[in-house]
Amino acid sequence: MNVRKSALFAAAALAFAAGSASAESLNFSLSDDAFRFGLAGPLSRLLSGVDGQYDVGYLQHRGDGNDTYAVHVGALATGDAGLRDLDVKAGVGLRGVFVGGDGDNGGAIAPGVQLDVRLPGYERLGLLGTAYYAPGVVSFGDVDDYRDLSAVLSYQINRNASVFAGYRNVKIGVHHGRDATIDNGLYGGVGLTF
Repeated sequence: MNVRKSALFAAAALAFAAGSASAESLNFSLSDDAFRFGLAGPLSRLLSGVDGQYDVGYLQHRGDGNDTYAVHVGALATGDAGLRDLDVKAGVGLRGVFVGGDGDNGGAIAPGVQLDVRLPGYERLGLLGTAYYAPGVVSFGDVDDYRDLSAVLSYQINRNASVFAGYRNVKIGVHHGRDATIDNGLYGGVGLTF
């Protein structure tokens, strides 16, 4: 399957998931040579009685003669971190990822963490950090390891829209080759909440 067909397939899968899962938020972000489209919402919409968040996403990198994409599906158990003077929500979970494109293909099951920090009285402004890592023992195909790190500053314009900017580093280790960077650097985006 070539990169364009893979991108169309991933976009169709995300659109289907949005319709069937009653999405809570859609986001789109851009950097110099990559974009990411994501869908996230309450895990209880997929599994009744479960507190947490589901996350589906597609990341596309184009540049340096290499087109690479990463599709992921994840779930986090989330809740209040228990700090008195800050509104901090913490999450721990798993993400399944498949990486493909012009080069190597494979995937991983990556454990990860997420922190969402908001100051009381300034809830529209948020700082979100995520970290996922999969070593070789939970990777397959040409992928030897997987890493997805990000830090984001967001501002909620109104109940249904936000803007954000941040830093993202997504990298895979490749069997018998050099590591491949899918995205590394600053990015900006918009989010829509339903």
